[in-house]
Amino acid sequence: MDIYIPSLPAMQTELGGAAWLMQASVTACLLGIGVGQLVWGPLSDRHGRRPIILIGVIGWTLASVLSAVAADAVMLIAVRGLAGVCGAAGIVVARSVVRDLSDDSRSVSSRIGLLALVSVMAPVLAPVIGALIAAAWGWRADFVALAALGGALTLLFALLVPETLPASERVTGPGAGVANALLTALRDRELAWTAAALATHSLGFYAYITTASFIVEREFGYPPLVFALVFGTNALAMVAANIVFRRMARTRHPSVAMGTGLAGSAVAGALMLLLALTGAAPWLLWILSTVFAGATAFVFTGAHSWGQLVVTASGAASALTGASQFLGGVLGSPLTGVIGTTAATLGAVITVSSALGWLAFRRAADARAHHTSA
Repeated sequence: MDIYIPSLPAMQTELGGAAWLMQASVTACLLGIGVGQLVWGPLSDRHGRRPIILIGVIGWTLASVLSAVAADAVMLIAVRGLAGVCGAAGIVVARSVVRDLSDDSRSVSSRIGLLALVSVMAPVLAPVIGALIAAAWGWRADFVALAALGGALTLLFALLVPETLPASERVTGPGAGVANALLTALRDRELAWTAAALATHSLGFYAYITTASFIVEREFGYPPLVFALVFGTNALAMVAANIVFRRMARTRHPSVAMGTGLAGSAVAGALMLLLALTGAAPWLLWILSTVFAGATAFVFTGAHSWGQLVVTASGAASALTGASQFLGGVLGSPLTGVIGTTAATLGAVITVSSALGWLAFRRAADARAHHTSA
């Protein structure tokens, strides 16, 4: 999804429009992913995992082809929205597949942690790869690469992955509709507050994803390859955090990692704001961005693992947490484009979003304590 982030300034020059319009293509994709998960998740509880994933990955591949030939900003925004809706199927159903194949809560958390590593690293690692591709062949080549990847994934999934939800375990009857499934999930206060915490933190994370290239390349004057280096270290921090999380998951509930990540993100954002206002060296902000990336890995892996441990249909629970992550991103991705694509503005957004996320996390923790004592 974020493979073309480093090329946003160049795309603005070629396709026209303001910075916020280019960021709107990311926003459209996030909106599609968020809304799509709310539909695909419950549908997979009713119709099985395999057909939903196949439909989604085929649609995402076709949307990537259309993105490569976009003639203007409006067309790009439309097809990225379509790509988001289709891509949501694989994102949301993959977590349910893990729960289908896991025997206990510890294996669920560990495997979800590994799956979440892909989810949290993709927005960071993809721009690194995209910057290298665009430097060699231009920004349209990024979408050609996505289409080729989609075709390969479609073939591999069709040949190698069986159905993991037996017909006897599928949700049926009058309560099996999408709306009813989501309402049932929302009634679980533990799950609902976990999703709320994830949504508010995601606002700051996706603001960072869509703003970083403008800060590195325009505010500080570095070339796109330096931006790729910054995101590369972010990716390494996420890998390290995921390894730690998987070790923690053997003995501790995923809420521990989530709370730690939210607190760490708030501190990193506050320091980023302070240093930006005082004109500190860019390398100090680079360090803080890496800390923030590692903390975000804790938040995302903790939230998605926690969501799969509550007592509700797996697809609906996955839909709620997954949609929260990306719908939070819908608000965050254009925010700095409107109020200012500067390091100081980004630090303020990260601080506020992470602090609000921590408050929602405390409500989720209280609800869990109530469930445990009941």
